[in-house]
Amino acid sequence: MKKRKLEDATEEPGLLFEELTASKVEVIASIILTLGYSLSTLATILALQEEEEAAQLKSSNSLDQHQQFKQMCKQLQSVNDRLDSIEQKLPRF
Repeated sequence: MKKRKLEDATEEPGLLFEELTASKVEVIASIILTLGYSLSTLATILALQEEEEAAQLKSSNSLDQHQQFKQMCKQLQSVNDRLDSIEQKLPRF
């Protein structure tokens, strides 16, 4: 009889423990999947932000270069005008 009580005592808590473990595993798996999905989504968002920043930087650099080229063109035109005026004055001397 003592042996049977011992067997009953070990079987019931074992079953209850297994059921709780399965439930816990399901909850933990669900949490892990949710975290994985969230991290994947976050990585995608960060990658898109990096691409957008790179595109904005490239666009900004392109505009800066365009403005620099315009200024250089104006300066070269000014130098060219001065050279023309000097060339026109040279025969006088």
